[in-house]
Formats: sequence, structure tokens, C-alpha cells
Amino acid sequence: MLELALEDPLGSAALMQDELLEPADVAAAVMEGIRAEQFLIMPHPQLAKYMSFKASDNERWLAGMRRMVGRARAGGGDTAAA
Repeated sequence: MLELALEDPLGSAALMQDELLEPADVAAAVMEGIRAEQFLIMPHPQLAKYMSFKASDNERWLAGMRRMVGRARAGGGDTAAA
């Protein structure tokens, strides 16, 4: 997957459309997660939504990711998964 991100900067840009977090905010979320003994720490609310969707219907998520990557490779501009 890392190779795909390096080959396809448009695909990775689509994942970064939302507001970026400050390092201090991420560190605070990680420390809070460690204290709460959480297995999965997701400091960005958009990531929690993304992971929830991925877990609820993995096949649909995979199909959307394939479409997004295909559009990005074809230079389709809008790479948001449908």
C-alpha cells in the first residue's frame, strides 16, 4: 500500500482533504489512548468514521478504494471514494 501511495500522490491527497491535526494534539490523543488502554487510537474524527465504515462493509470499502485508485491513476481529478 505504501508503494501505491508513493506512485499515486493524487490518491494520498484525497485522504488528506480534511483538516490536519497538530502534532501536540496527536500526542495528547495517543497519551489518552494509552492511559485508557485502547488498542486502536484514532485522534482524527474523520479516521474513526473511515475505520467504522471499513469495518461495517469491507467489500464495499474495497470496491470504493479500487475506484478511487483507478480514477487517480487515470488522472480523473476527483478521487473521493463514492
